[in-house]
Amino acid sequence: MHQILIPIDPSAYTKTAFRYAVEIASHNKVILDGVAIIDNLSLAEAASTYVPLPLGNEEHLKQEQQLMEDAKEKANRELADFKELCKTKRLHCSAKLMVGRPDFVIEEAGKYADLIVTGMRNFFHFETSKSPEKTVSKIMHHTRTPLLIVPEVFKPVKKVLVAFDGSNPSIRAAQEFAKLTWNKEYEITILISHKSRSEGDELLQKLENYLSKHTRAKIKKQHSDENIISVFDNEFSGSTDLVVCGMHSQNILQKVFVGSFPEHLINLNKIPVLIAQ
Repeated sequence: MHQILIPIDPSAYTKTAFRYAVEIASHNKVILDGVAIIDNLSLAEAASTYVPLPLGNEEHLKQEQQLMEDAKEKANRELADFKELCKTKRLHCSAKLMVGRPDFVIEEAGKYADLIVTGMRNFFHFETSKSPEKTVSKIMHHTRTPLLIVPEVFKPVKKVLVAFDGSNPSIRAAQEFAKLTWNKEYEITILISHKSRSEGDELLQKLENYLSKHTRAKIKKQHSDENIISVFDNEFSGSTDLVVCGMHSQNILQKVFVGSFPEHLINLNKIPVLIAQ
């Protein structure tokens, strides 16, 4: 049984996250936990723009209360839609409304989930702004729960790129992918960026042996001495349906000078990425 947490906001990203969760559920027994989160800090800031403090403290509180009531009404509608979708797909689910800083709420709720499925852009302010929050960029650095972070548009997963460096996070990401196996007939490419060809090939072989025991996938192996971001952009960005990778690079200096591969994928906002710490 997989317990999947879906943070709910009013955006199309949440609907896409649900579709990916349904794909997982078609091959696994799952329980979906939907959590609508109202960012109360953004509400307080918005109220201040209408009634500046300290001159209008009483009016400010009234304005903040009204924004909160409106936000709760919208959030409850989203939760009702979520429960109806679950009912339509015959999925077991729970749904609740929470108020607080979204990354803290998700991290805490995620401790009791096997997977978090969320959009690459988040809109938990409901009443206060149409601009996305940076919630997903915060939680992926801290949560120990694996994350499936999805773009706005759903696409069936067939071609999978496993970005591998032999580090514990990259191994765990591959293991989490193997556990989900919502389609056992993938086309998997294991890509390693390693200066030593012999060491890189040894790591590739170990991971191929592991994945071949868990899927019926066609597995390719590819070694490169270029940084992972360059290889992805040049060879895989237009032909990949899912990227699997660890959160932290084994080579800290490379991360500093090249950048974080997961963050690069989030900024692109095109391809779902499964991340583990």
